[in-house]
Amino acid sequence: MHFRHSASTQSIVALIDGARVERRFPNPDHRIPGHGIAWGGVEEIGSPAYWSAQSWLWEIDEPDHYRLGRSLREEVLACLLGGHGISAEVGLAAYQRLRARPDKELLDFDRCCELLLEPLDVGGRAVRYRFANQKARYVAGAMAGLDGIPDMLGDIELRDALAGLPGIGLKTASWVVRNWRGSDAVSILDVHIIRAAEGLGLFGEDWRVSKDYRLMERAYLAFCRAIGARASILDSVMWMTMRQLPPSIAITMTPDLRTRLNRNGGVGSTGRNSG
Repeated sequence: MHFRHSASTQSIVALIDGARVERRFPNPDHRIPGHGIAWGGVEEIGSPAYWSAQSWLWEIDEPDHYRLGRSLREEVLACLLGGHGISAEVGLAAYQRLRARPDKELLDFDRCCELLLEPLDVGGRAVRYRFANQKARYVAGAMAGLDGIPDMLGDIELRDALAGLPGIGLKTASWVVRNWRGSDAVSILDVHIIRAAEGLGLFGEDWRVSKDYRLMERAYLAFCRAIGARASILDSVMWMTMRQLPPSIAITMTPDLRTRLNRNGGVGSTGRNSG
């Protein structure tokens, strides 16, 4: 991968299937219409240009990386067993165990709890699943409630219907719909996406995911459209990048945000939420 800069543009050049492919972006100081923030450099981690460039590359390499399940029911199960307080690796291990069980066991709270209490094999280590009792209750309730939700609903309608199931809020429901549909109509506002968006100044300082989810979602989706990135792809890029960086690092260093970041003490100082 190579970066190029000229007086008016910048670009990223990648080798794809043996061919050189180039994508151009506005000059780092050029401002994004409707947002008033500068594009920044494509090599600056956390800048709008960086997120746009990385989303483009990810979409080329892994356009269909979302799905964890073979059905909507399995996708709900996978996302319900992951989330806040549970690492991706542990959540996937729990999902693999439960997806192999017949439906009647997943509808049985006691059986679900037994399955989740048994240590999981995570990379050769025996790991206990957190919140086994709570998650077993959610799984049994959600699996029963899914029968009343038709899969042919639109993306937003399906997300809102899923958010009414036990243990599933807007974030988890959006995660399910993004995965199952490859949807760009919803956003998964977890702690990593919120950190990245706060660094860009996309959210109001008093916005909280617990009360302003839809407002924050609209702001995120508008930003995706402005930088020409698919919302579903950018979500994955931000999640993968941010989970590997400590919150103390001021990752967004475009010139017009540098003052704000310094004043607030760096990325994440405005009050991060787990979603």
